[in-house]
Amino acid sequence: MRPLGCALTLLGLLASRPALAASCSVSSSGVNFGAYDPADAADTRGTGTVRLSCDAAVTASVALSGGGRSATDHAMSNGISQLGYGLYTDAQRSTLWGDGTGGSQTVAFDGTVVDRSVYGAIPARQRVTAGSYADTITLTVSY
Repeated sequence: MRPLGCALTLLGLLASRPALAASCSVSSSGVNFGAYDPADAADTRGTGTVRLSCDAAVTASVALSGGGRSATDHAMSNGISQLGYGLYTDAQRSTLWGDGTGGSQTVAFDGTVVDRSVYGAIPARQRVTAGSYADTITLTVSY
């Protein structure tokens, strides 16, 4: 089987900004999983980064949308074919990073410039067609 190219784009969105609060922006690098081989017995893993930059120290929470499905059940698409994956708060990939629903967690950011890693995993042995798969996740920042 031919390996599949997989990438995930993280899109920033600011929300819940009270009057006279700090001014913040959010940026991210997408999670690039590289090639996915459906015959491989191991999960395919990737890592991205979320950066929150503010002009004053803040305590903020960052939630990730569900993209192709829900906050706890993500899918990249290639036409009608879908490739499931998860986004996590930790390198062990045990805590789902989502919007706080369905057992997922939001992630706290404290300070003026804070970077957090986003850990991704595509479960092994999914039957999908060859091609490039992609999904877009929206980041929501509350502070």
